[in-house]
Amino acid sequence: MKNIVIIKTGIDPKPILDQVYDNYNDWDWVSSLNPNRVGGDKDPYGFLPLVWAKVGRGDNPKNIDKQQETPLYSHYSEVRKFLKENHINATGRAAFFRLKPGDSVNMHIDEGTYYLQKDRYHLSLQSRYQYYVGDETMIVEPGTFFWFNNKIKHGAINIGDVDRISLVFDVPHNINNPHHEIQCAEGF
Repeated sequence: MKNIVIIKTGIDPKPILDQVYDNYNDWDWVSSLNPNRVGGDKDPYGFLPLVWAKVGRGDNPKNIDKQQETPLYSHYSEVRKFLKENHINATGRAAFFRLKPGDSVNMHIDEGTYYLQKDRYHLSLQSRYQYYVGDETMIVEPGTFFWFNNKIKHGAINIGDVDRISLVFDVPHNINNPHHEIQCAEGF
């Protein structure tokens, strides 16, 4: 596959999941910022931001490269440990996403200037999901760390019987990012 690159499988998701469950009220943080606005693309079900766009009034987050850690970031030392162990020294935006059993993320492209120089990664923590990128598809098991091309249509469906929880994060594009090493080994 050229639009999905599996970096590692069999990662133990328990240390990160334990912190997610120890801080379960963090899932309500975004809606607490504006209790009159719940739902939609700025507060979807299951969005727990760790690093997000630093926007001013009228800014479109899709076109902003500035970012800031949220107050929640400090709760997740195991995420920082995972990044360090995988030689990821700089990240862009990072968040946990939750998806109910049977629910899907519709096919879409991550558009905007922010994404042009970023590589997008997932670390699957809970449940199984089917992931689509262009004409490629795979079943993602918990403990799978992968890159995908978010500049083409992609989407997911939770085929498990519990909420899917994934850590999704961006890394500034660099030839030393984890998926490049694998692609070179496979001849891409």
